[in-house]
Amino acid sequence: LSVEVPPCLVPGPVPIRVLVNSASSNLITGTYEASSAPVQLAVGQYASIDPALLAGCATFPDADAAGAEYLLVPQSVTGVPGVYGEYRLVGDSVVTMVPAPSRQPSDLPLALRFHTFLRGREAEIARLPKPPMAEAPAAIVAAAQIKIGDKRDFRVCDKVTCSKIEDFAPVTAEAKYVGTHAAIYQDLATPAPCAEGNQTVGCGLSAADFTTLGMLFDQELYAVASRAFGVESDVDRNGRVIILMTPIVNALTPTEQCDTSIIIGFFFALDIDPAFQGDARSNRGEVFYTLAADPSGEVTCAHSADRILRLVMVTLIHELQHMISYNQHVLVRGGNMENLWLNEAMSHLAEELAALHFEGLGDQERFSQFAIGNLFDAYGFLKAPSTHFTLFNEGTGTLAERGAVWLFVRWLVDQFGEGVIRRLSETAFTGADNVGAATGEPFARLMAEAFLAHYVSDLPNFAAPPRLQHLTWRFRTTYGSLNQQLPERFDLPFPIVPPQFNGGTFLVLGALRSGSGDYYRVVQSPGQRGFTIRMGDIAGAPLGDATVPRLNVVRIR
Repeated sequence: LSVEVPPCLVPGPVPIRVLVNSASSNLITGTYEASSAPVQLAVGQYASIDPALLAGCATFPDADAAGAEYLLVPQSVTGVPGVYGEYRLVGDSVVTMVPAPSRQPSDLPLALRFHTFLRGREAEIARLPKPPMAEAPAAIVAAAQIKIGDKRDFRVCDKVTCSKIEDFAPVTAEAKYVGTHAAIYQDLATPAPCAEGNQTVGCGLSAADFTTLGMLFDQELYAVASRAFGVESDVDRNGRVIILMTPIVNALTPTEQCDTSIIIGFFFALDIDPAFQGDARSNRGEVFYTLAADPSGEVTCAHSADRILRLVMVTLIHELQHMISYNQHVLVRGGNMENLWLNEAMSHLAEELAALHFEGLGDQERFSQFAIGNLFDAYGFLKAPSTHFTLFNEGTGTLAERGAVWLFVRWLVDQFGEGVIRRLSETAFTGADNVGAATGEPFARLMAEAFLAHYVSDLPNFAAPPRLQHLTWRFRTTYGSLNQQLPERFDLPFPIVPPQFNGGTFLVLGALRSGSGDYYRVVQSPGQRGFTIRMGDIAGAPLGDATVPRLNVVRIR
């Protein structure tokens, strides 16, 4: 008797009956042996399985006397940003059906739309021919001797999609701080500081405030960033980056978005690219643009001096990484600008490195100020990972997706050491190719291991293998603490809560977005029969190659 076996049949004894029209034979028992060996994993072992190699099927053996538990993680491990697909994961005896989580379409917050525009425009600028850098004009050379009180003219982007010369407002600013690595200028249109002993709601930054911010950059942030990522350019030959605080930046945020998304500051490569050295839109130097103090909200949102200091210091190290990245990839090595997802990952890593620096100094307040943004963004990703891209491209890059790429790069640094940061920065490689070159390992493997680590790294009563560990953070401890302190923002003690199934009693539908996937727990009672699962597209057919699908499996018990 020749029998055509149903897909993903569980190995072992099977009843067989022959039907001919209305006649039926007696039952006989046959034994089915799978064409591929079962997934045999000891506790703590893991595998990343290409469904195509198993015809979409994975077979798990009978449980031993202690039972068994597996973490199943369907994931896309492609190195191409923005790839989307759908999957169906079905067991051999469906009882529970779980529909795919939906991603509600929403407009990207203003600040993210603006920064996406800047990085996209910079990618175009990076591809332009580079003329030799001309000698700095006499006025620029003179600026190398900046003194407090000096005045200088600038052009500042005053629209979220600034392009024409009319979109760059003229500004005259005065030098308020001059240090080793930074010079801070303030727009003359900014509110003046209050007289000593007369602090009111209309006060701008004082001389002491400028010194505080300047020394923070000079003595702390610059060292953290340059040690990790390398150095910025110096096209104006003054040995400093200029921090321009101007109400033009305030005006980029409309009043109705003051409570949801504000633009704090930015860097624009148009200022340092040789292709624009003769362009009136360029300030021909290393410049950061930030909010100015506006306590009464005369322009749009109200920003006290204290709030400005807290917001701007985190933005400065974030944007400094962007400046360094453009210099190292484009100006020094003649390559393309770093891919958006990895560029943002590195800037968020810069924020974290500053946080860890202040933690080492015992400054818990600044540690929290620099760390909380990444922790919040990553929490949003881990609550619903398959609804977000890890490798996002232009037009995406939500806060949750920035949290996803920070988690990935943080895991890379934990696994390969801090030297990997410099290798990712000082190179002409970009994106997945950059990660592969910096680590010497296949990108697909790294993506799978990092994604598994997000859940099992500090899982209670489980010894995660070294490659599935985050070393810098114990996220269950951290998020448990934040859940106690800020339950309105961190509503769960740990954001990943996988659905749990018994053996192969499930059918789940999900989405595969570049780098992302889902988590499921499958348990077997002691001695329970093995099970088989099949991973295919939403209709059950074999998955295509575009998403580079994987079924990652870790045996937890």
